[in-house]
Amino acid sequence: REAGRRTYIPVMSGENKLSWQVKDLIPNCEYYFRVKAVNKIGGGDYLELRNPIIAEDPKQPPDPPVDLEVHNPTSKSVTLTWKPPLFDGGSKIMGYIIEKLAKGKERWERCNDYLVPLLTYPVKGLEEGKEYQFRVRAENAAGISEPSRITPFVKAVDPIDAPKVFLAANLQSGLEVKRGDEIILEAHISGSPYPSITWLRNDEVVRPEDIKKRVTLPKKKGESVLSIRDSIRADHGTFTIKVENDHGVAKASCEVNVLDTPGPPVNFVFEDIRKNSVICKWEPPLDDGGSEILNYVLEKKDNTKAEMGWVTVSSTLRHCKFHVTKLIEGKEYLFRVFAENRVGAGPPCVSKPMTAKDPFSPPDPPNKPDVEDVTSNSMLVKWNEPKDNGSPIIGYWIEKREINSTHWARVNRNLVNALEVKVEGLLEGLTYIFRVCAENAAGPGKFSPPSDPKTAQDPIIVPGPPSCPEVKDKTKSSVALAWKPPQKDGGSPIKGYIVEMQDEGSTDWKKVNEGDKLFPTCECVIPNLKELRKYRFRVKAVNAAGESEPSPATSEIPIQDILEEPEIFLDLGAQDLLSCRAGTTIKIPAVIKGRPVPKTFWEYEGKAKTTSKVEATDARSEIIIPECNRSHSGRYSITAKNKAGQKTVHVRVNVLDVPGPPKDLKVSDITRGSCKLSWKMPDDDGGDRIRGYVIEKRTIDGKAWTKVNANCGSTSFVVPDLVSGQEYFFRVRAENRFGVGPPAETIQRTTARDPIHPPDPPIKLRIGLVTKNTVSLTWKPPKNDGGAPVTHYNVE
Repeated sequence: REAGRRTYIPVMSGENKLSWQVKDLIPNCEYYFRVKAVNKIGGGDYLELRNPIIAEDPKQPPDPPVDLEVHNPTSKSVTLTWKPPLFDGGSKIMGYIIEKLAKGKERWERCNDYLVPLLTYPVKGLEEGKEYQFRVRAENAAGISEPSRITPFVKAVDPIDAPKVFLAANLQSGLEVKRGDEIILEAHISGSPYPSITWLRNDEVVRPEDIKKRVTLPKKKGESVLSIRDSIRADHGTFTIKVENDHGVAKASCEVNVLDTPGPPVNFVFEDIRKNSVICKWEPPLDDGGSEILNYVLEKKDNTKAEMGWVTVSSTLRHCKFHVTKLIEGKEYLFRVFAENRVGAGPPCVSKPMTAKDPFSPPDPPNKPDVEDVTSNSMLVKWNEPKDNGSPIIGYWIEKREINSTHWARVNRNLVNALEVKVEGLLEGLTYIFRVCAENAAGPGKFSPPSDPKTAQDPIIVPGPPSCPEVKDKTKSSVALAWKPPQKDGGSPIKGYIVEMQDEGSTDWKKVNEGDKLFPTCECVIPNLKELRKYRFRVKAVNAAGESEPSPATSEIPIQDILEEPEIFLDLGAQDLLSCRAGTTIKIPAVIKGRPVPKTFWEYEGKAKTTSKVEATDARSEIIIPECNRSHSGRYSITAKNKAGQKTVHVRVNVLDVPGPPKDLKVSDITRGSCKLSWKMPDDDGGDRIRGYVIEKRTIDGKAWTKVNANCGSTSFVVPDLVSGQEYFFRVRAENRFGVGPPAETIQRTTARDPIHPPDPPIKLRIGLVTKNTVSLTWKPPKNDGGAPVTHYNVE
């Protein structure tokens, strides 16, 4: 029973044992127990505990701690770590006892005066250079455990550790601050012995006195912080922390950018100063303020008026150059330019005063012009190039004046880039003078002195020589010559030409015609020459001023007939193949050449065509076939023949007509509602592809033909919709693109009816009633009656 209750609860009954394990007790609860013996007669008195028993596990000292390890040994101390015992002995671990054993001694010494509640303990007070072993015991309410596994010997000396330094994570990619903000650089340091620390900026040591005492360097072991208050642009650069001990040196760097407005642009200069414009040019600031230059602002000021303020020329300049226009000539200007970044605009760079004027003057006047090549309506004016006075000459202006007038008129609308100009549109008989002025970027200069007077009239001189004569034809007693007129007529129309000849073996030139019998054109025929003699010829042109120089002479020309083999040229439309419609007229023209004149004749398929008409001259022959038909198709030949040879040319003629009638028209597969027509293609397709066939039918009593199919593409067709018992005629005509040809007709009439033949046998013959002298038969009619009703059956 529980101590707070009076009623006992049976735990075991009827077992012949002297002990029993009671289960299912409530932990930390107090219980009373009693037991009595029982025999056949009954139960005896109970034996009861005087004092209650608490239900709790038995307590014992814990197991020893595990995984004892030594860390961070120095010359004075080490740090121990361990894990709790695997079994706490049934009672909570109250703490741990740490013991040490110096090498060479036998007695363990306790390191801690009080129980250590944690799983780590720094052991201090070690003697430098000595070696130690360590162990740990756990303690609970039941007692102290056995010691843990003993550590190996550990020597009390400071560790050898090269220095290390790491900047804070936010500094890995650099630091950017605005002017006036505080620069804070934090570094984490390690090393043994603890290293010395030095901060540098651009490889120079940072000292508070060097930066006007704005620098603080708070010290704390394991880290170092560099702080610069009220940062200025000059504070930007590469900051480096350097840590050093006996075992090495370590560094870490950070790029610090202090953002500020950019400095002033530099080297402001002017280029190409003109009276109304100037090109301003400068270089970027030496310091961009730590940010990309976004644009420049250019301003100008009228320096002749103190009260005038600055005027913005442009505030969006991306480059260091700008062409300023609309300046006033003669005024003095000041310019200034600002650079802008994302922080703002910096101080300006101010230019020196600049006066708007051209650096050059108009050109000098040209010399006195020369006038040449005078005609009745034009003159050529020439001059020399004058001094340009610092600017290249861009062209010239030319003026003219009649000698009796006081008004100068400009000749050219646009500047002339050459040193001469042809002045046209002059009035014949008037006298003119000319003057010229040059123009450069500063404007036009002064005019030249006027030229000498010249009267507009054509000069008359003898013409130039004609071209060398060419032989166009010759016979055994004559020669035909042709030449080209002279390039210059001397200012007077060519009246005619004189031809001269030189006989073989002679050096004298004889005139073929005298001056009063000029050849009016550029060709002539010279007769009465001696056969097989050789001659040379030349020509002179004659105008009102006289005879020209002779043309170049021909080579020696032998006088004899020219033999040329015949040549035949057919009309382009009749070469190779000539196609025409039936009923039209065929004309095949041919041009004949040859010396002497060839004789010509025509043939058709190698024979003379008697029905054709031939019209011929010495240079032309044409065969004409009126109202042609298909029989005129074939090859036509023309032959030309003379002493020099023979030439034959062929042309094929295709007369196009409607096709002929189809062949072998037959009727088959006749039924009472249809029949099949079949035929063969015509012998003559009319010279063109057959497009299809026209099929027609007619009853024996009818006179009109009815179309069954107007465009049948094959050579057979099943005619539908026939009237049973009706008699028909059929015809078929072929069609090409020129029309429908004559028909092929059926001679015999065709009756629309099914063909008759013997029927199929009856089916399903069965035996019915049978008597001693009769039998009853039944059957069904045949599937096919042969085209006619079954009239009776024969029984065998």
